[in-house]
Amino acid sequence: MIRRRLFQVHLWLGVLAGLYVAVVSVSGAALVFRIDLQRALHPHLFTASAGPLADPVAIMESVGRAYPQHRLSGVDAPTTLRPTYLAYVTSANEFRTVLIDPVSTAVLGELPETPALRALQDLHYNLLGGRTGRTINGIGAFVIILLCVTGLVIWWPGARLWHRGFIVDVGRRRIVWELHRAAGIWSVAFILLSAVTAVSFVFPAGFRAVVNRVSPITAARSPQSTPPPATVETPTWPQMLDRARAHAGGKPVARVVLPFGERGAFLVMFADRSPTPAGSELTAIYLDQYTGERLASTTTTRTWGDAVMSRMTPLHVGGVGGLAGRLMWFVFGLSPAVLYVTGMIVWWRRVVRPRLAKPATD
Repeated sequence: MIRRRLFQVHLWLGVLAGLYVAVVSVSGAALVFRIDLQRALHPHLFTASAGPLADPVAIMESVGRAYPQHRLSGVDAPTTLRPTYLAYVTSANEFRTVLIDPVSTAVLGELPETPALRALQDLHYNLLGGRTGRTINGIGAFVIILLCVTGLVIWWPGARLWHRGFIVDVGRRRIVWELHRAAGIWSVAFILLSAVTAVSFVFPAGFRAVVNRVSPITAARSPQSTPPPATVETPTWPQMLDRARAHAGGKPVARVVLPFGERGAFLVMFADRSPTPAGSELTAIYLDQYTGERLASTTTTRTWGDAVMSRMTPLHVGGVGGLAGRLMWFVFGLSPAVLYVTGMIVWWRRVVRPRLAKPATD
């Protein structure tokens, strides 16, 4: 009886929300290759010269010369997905993303806001509806979680036949149902993960509260510089990089973030290797912007809750596992669309068609 009722819940949730789930999943699968789409649309911004990489300071100075009226916020070294340097410059309410050749240090240009790509992102994150659309997305994520849970109960074929739920018996007449069941069990973990991470984006305060009850989340604050009592000669960019490198054990620079405000710190982040592996964790070194002295972090322990929160974005966007990971995210990202199509066929055959074929009674 319970199984039958859960089947009805699963069926009608799929019918009513299936198209929404398919649209969100397909758009998300496409965004896994967002950088690849940008490279295809603007190849001149992602084409690097051959030769050794220039020092980040040379890149920063090149951007400063090209944008003398703007403030440089920081630079990112080349990654396994992006072969050029990336820098951010601001002026009043203006924000620009600049790409720089990693060898010649020549500014290649600014990354434009591509209408099609921007629309795809807005569709996936906000359903083209701003904050209201994002809230609906969060509610939709709970619906997806419920679909996964009910689907698992319906799928269970029993302890002796559980392995048959992972395969499609092409010789059976119920091949569409077999495909729906197999596709669901193979992709359920990914779909659940995508839904949970989506909830963390839409309802961050509530999600953090739940995680914090299981494992405390350390409220780490970025170290701050101490303004000197009198004017002092601050270290130059090369001096700052040298002092940060002294604490990094020979690791390559992955990111430089310049201090904002009088108490901001000079931040240098290091990767394990170059180019920076996409989605990898970086080692952060904070320096006092006035003296260049290393600033201690406010926390020295990392809890399970901290680890969970730090992995939400990489897990949602496919930022783990390199190219193989992105391909897996892309394939599994299309699975809800397969489930929607096969589920609708099953619904039509089992529910709609029998009712249409039933003779009318006086």
